[in-house]
Amino acid sequence: MLKVPVSVIIPCFNSEKTIIRTLNSVKNQIYQVLEVICIDDCSTDRTIETIETYSYHHQDLSIHVLKTSENSGPSIARNLGWDIAQGDYIAFLDADDVWHPEKISIQYSLMLNNPDVSICGHSYRIFSTEECCFDSLDNDEVKLRIIKKNKVLFSNPFVTPSVLLKKNLTYRFHPRKYYCEDYLLWAQICLDNHFIYTIKLPLVYVFKARDCKSLSSNKIKMRMGDMSNYYELWKDKKISFMAMGFFIAYSACKLILLIFLPKIHYLFRQKVDS
Repeated sequence: MLKVPVSVIIPCFNSEKTIIRTLNSVKNQIYQVLEVICIDDCSTDRTIETIETYSYHHQDLSIHVLKTSENSGPSIARNLGWDIAQGDYIAFLDADDVWHPEKISIQYSLMLNNPDVSICGHSYRIFSTEECCFDSLDNDEVKLRIIKKNKVLFSNPFVTPSVLLKKNLTYRFHPRKYYCEDYLLWAQICLDNHFIYTIKLPLVYVFKARDCKSLSSNKIKMRMGDMSNYYELWKDKKISFMAMGFFIAYSACKLILLIFLPKIHYLFRQKVDS
């Protein structure tokens, strides 16, 4: 099995029930990664013991465990892993998600053959159950598509567990942001004239619970995170004041629709049914 210089960073918090599934998806990659760095963010369950037991029984997969001194959130955890990583490339994975077995082989090969690419992301699929089946991949879709500056300002181009990036990038996740911190990072890199690309293949499988209230709450917080991102980009002189105002207004409109459309739909249904 080919081993490639990719360091995988997995923030963990009370991930005892899902971390084995996640680690298995790394172990089962067609290309073996250089190392896996698990950062435990002060878990209160048996997350660390579960990882250490897994590591003992799978010594062909190099696993390192770091522990934060206090619960600090995924941004700080990812930055800690990024700082100590030994690979030339960094891949991020959440402790409850899984990768397609061909994820690393596809992304690494594309980035190796296209050295101008700083970040490569891809599509994803969402599952609400514990089981998933991997998609058969269309080889015609294994090609890079550039994300332009105007597009990255309108929406987040990809989820964090889809990203493979060059380790030597000097950027880091904003340590005090809990929503859309990944989006801010991709935008900063893109607006500084680094090339970021995407692949239209679902190579990561994200597990989400069927909790509608929680999902709605998170979406509202993400829209608020969007608006703060535009302020950060303006403060860093990556966009103009006028652009900041436009995109904050754009995000505010999406937030208003998110809040009021379900209520309008509910009132309409009540009227129709009465």
